[in-house]
Amino acid sequence: MEKKRKIRTYGGYFEAFMETLTEKEQDKIQYGLLLLKTQERLSTKFVKFVQDGVFELRTEYNGNI
Repeated sequence: MEKKRKIRTYGGYFEAFMETLTEKEQDKIQYGLLLLKTQERLSTKFVKFVQDGVFELRTEYNGNI
């Protein structure tokens, strides 16, 4: 599996957010990040292009987005 994108976070916000989630919620987000890193094209169900290489990752787990 070749990586095509590099994921960067800003200011520790992502890490702090991940700490508030259950293990299964974290796994779902990690799966979304893996898709973002490795797939050339993704559905807008998973990501939304914001600007200049910045994407919003969208995941849903148990009806919670």
